[in-house]
Amino acid sequence: MAKRWGAQELVDLVVDPGSQESWDEPIDISGYPPEYREQVLRARQKSGMDEAVITGRATIDGRPMAYIVGDFRFLGGSIGRDTAIRIEAAVHRATAEKLPLIASTSSGGTRMQEGTPAFVRMVSISRAVIAHKDAGLPYIVYQRHPTTGGVFASWGSLGHITVAEPEAMLGFLGPRVYEVLNNQPFPEGIQVAENLVDHGIIDAIVKPEDLRDIAATALRVLTPVDLGAPHKKDAPQALPPRVGSVWDAIETTRRGDRPGIREVLRYGATDVVTLSGTGTEHGPGMLLALARLDGLPCVIVGQDRRIQMTGGPLGPAGLRAAQRGIRLAEMLGLPLVTIVDTPGADLSPEAEEGGLAGEISRTLAWLARTTVPSVFTAS
Repeated sequence: MAKRWGAQELVDLVVDPGSQESWDEPIDISGYPPEYREQVLRARQKSGMDEAVITGRATIDGRPMAYIVGDFRFLGGSIGRDTAIRIEAAVHRATAEKLPLIASTSSGGTRMQEGTPAFVRMVSISRAVIAHKDAGLPYIVYQRHPTTGGVFASWGSLGHITVAEPEAMLGFLGPRVYEVLNNQPFPEGIQVAENLVDHGIIDAIVKPEDLRDIAATALRVLTPVDLGAPHKKDAPQALPPRVGSVWDAIETTRRGDRPGIREVLRYGATDVVTLSGTGTEHGPGMLLALARLDGLPCVIVGQDRRIQMTGGPLGPAGLRAAQRGIRLAEMLGLPLVTIVDTPGADLSPEAEEGGLAGEISRTLAWLARTTVPSVFTAS
């Protein structure tokens, strides 16, 4: 199994040297019950941390950001009341300072020693994260081994972009709980990061050593661009006269070697961050990415006809991926570029049972209500 990085080790690995500024205030545990206080003191001695998370601000490739990083070595990374207060304070401060926020989870959930009050704090953290996102600020989550329970079911699953370290255990239900309830072991391979990518729950697998490059690329796309003063545009050139018949033009649009979304991303875009998560099962043929076109950040949603021709036509799951792209553009205030290139929708009993018509209507509704600039292209 690959090395599991501690919280401070991960921060040192990812951010620019010398750029860290801790936001953590001392936590007073004098009021804790004696047994609980002793557990916390032992955890502090073992981990070298005062709590299960560290927070602060830093830069990655010169771009400012805020961070919240958990550490499983401190009482299983569990989140108690004081831990939650630290997290909430960091989220609120990142929002006030208009900073992108990167959260890296490694937790067994809420702190059992504190019971229900600790679990309720997940609501407060999630509320702060939603307010951060509502302010149009990026929220990126890096899930590390393990991320389970209330953390996975709240602020650990709210990212605009969500990636995970290889072979990380990710899930809400504890395998031991399942075994007690069902008198059999939890099936292997379910709560594994790679399986969640395959099922569209998270976007990608990223090694800790590669996290800096991925985060830097994402921040380049998500950082506002100064376009300068408006400049006067020349009058558009007249369209050249059509060569050939209308049928010739139709055949040109059907050429097998015509460019598609993969060519756009490969040759026309920079800082490409492909996303695969939809929060539910995803289907073939729809690609979603953050990228820059001619230096301008945008969200690209496009159909890949090559995959649709071999892996199946566009169905309900592919449309859900498109809806995510539209929502992402709206939340982040980024232009939306859609590339339509499809032989048609999935006309099958499975698609009907999957709610194809409903997903088409919801996709159209999201398009109709979007307020960001949008560009439609057909290939």
